[in-house]
Amino acid sequence: MNSRMAILTEVEFRHGYFKDGLCRPLSFTPADSSLRKMMSHGLLLKAKPGGLMLLYDTTHAGSQRSRADVLTRGLSIRVLLRLEDSFFFNYTSPLPFDTGRQVLYFCNRPGRLFLHKKEQVSGSDLFELTAPCERPGRKIILEPSARRPFEIPFAILDLRLYPGRLEEHYAISFQARSTWWNYILVGDHLKELQDPAILFTGSKHTDPVRKADPAKQTDQANRLFKGPISVPLRDDRTGLSFMSPDLMEASETPGSTCTLVENYDPVTERYKVVIATLPVPDTRIISRGNIHDNTADRSEIFLY
Repeated sequence: MNSRMAILTEVEFRHGYFKDGLCRPLSFTPADSSLRKMMSHGLLLKAKPGGLMLLYDTTHAGSQRSRADVLTRGLSIRVLLRLEDSFFFNYTSPLPFDTGRQVLYFCNRPGRLFLHKKEQVSGSDLFELTAPCERPGRKIILEPSARRPFEIPFAILDLRLYPGRLEEHYAISFQARSTWWNYILVGDHLKELQDPAILFTGSKHTDPVRKADPAKQTDQANRLFKGPISVPLRDDRTGLSFMSPDLMEASETPGSTCTLVENYDPVTERYKVVIATLPVPDTRIISRGNIHDNTADRSEIFLY
């Protein structure tokens, strides 16, 4: 009898940084014990763009079966998620990892379409790893893998295939990282500008500036960066620093621009454009410092 695979459930990996909202830097494999279980029960894990599908064979052991039939078996499938982008945390909202001792843990819960505890992946999803002989508590037992015996996964996903508990669609959603954007004028011709300023020009499509306080919002399209402030550089020179007025969210394709101007008049808001579109932060580099107040997490962009 020919086999025919159908979807038992699927999981979408989401991330606010990417243009299409899908998080592709994640790969996955079933845990060794789950792989044996899947083979015995006619189940298959398959990749899809930005996610995975758990399939079942509708003609298993010589007879037809439905999705409901599979769920009556009361199986649990463990999936190991691996991170394929070494810069992932540079554009992802920080997670308080204890490297080598903690792992993100996701599982399906009744009435929840997210596999994590909150609306976004957070520190609440972090669990300590433990050996099989220890009492788990708030810990996750790490099963040794014959294929990768010394590797600790980025995350562990447990799918409980129980009636009334397994939905057809799930999501794991990561929030994009927000930092203070710090433009630093380094080139002499830029430092000699008269009354320089950097303006954030909003877009009708996206606005990466967080506006948590409604009292700070204005109807003006242009928003002024704080500065200039003279700052020391590593080569004993000085630069002119401009800091964003609020945290700005990282995006693969920013839908707004920052502009360098001179002869800026704060009263009339008249100015002369010097560089119409400034570069955005490089997500491969996240620096930490304290040039201005409350800027422990900032993204530096040097202008020469």
